[in-house]
Amino acid sequence: MKVRTPHIAIAIGCVAVTGIALAQVPEIVVEAPYHRPASAAKAAPGAKELLPEVSVDYRVRYADLDLSTHSGAVELQKRIKDSAAEACKQLATLYPNSTEGVGKDSCVDGAVNKAMVDANKAIASAEKAKK
Repeated sequence: MKVRTPHIAIAIGCVAVTGIALAQVPEIVVEAPYHRPASAAKAAPGAKELLPEVSVDYRVRYADLDLSTHSGAVELQKRIKDSAAEACKQLATLYPNSTEGVGKDSCVDGAVNKAMVDANKAIASAEKAKK
């Protein structure tokens, strides 16, 4: 996730981690990107700062999937798309102006495309390990 200043991130985990170090849990981060509307490009009258840049992150776990199979890879892609749709929906609900002028589909597409970079690496690694 790219860090912006100031940055507020809302992370939502679907599975509790018990006894496992967080770094060992196979997951993909799906980030609904913030889009500062043109009306927020400058500070409001009397305000010293611009609106904070915001993103909503969902973590997609895939330890239960065999990514070396077609069905496992397809299921991971589905989970990423579903998480991207939910993250964009939540971002639009919490910060309605954050997606002003940006279509819902472009939010979802951007989040999916970014997450699929890591997903494709995980899939390729699983396929290589199986050979």
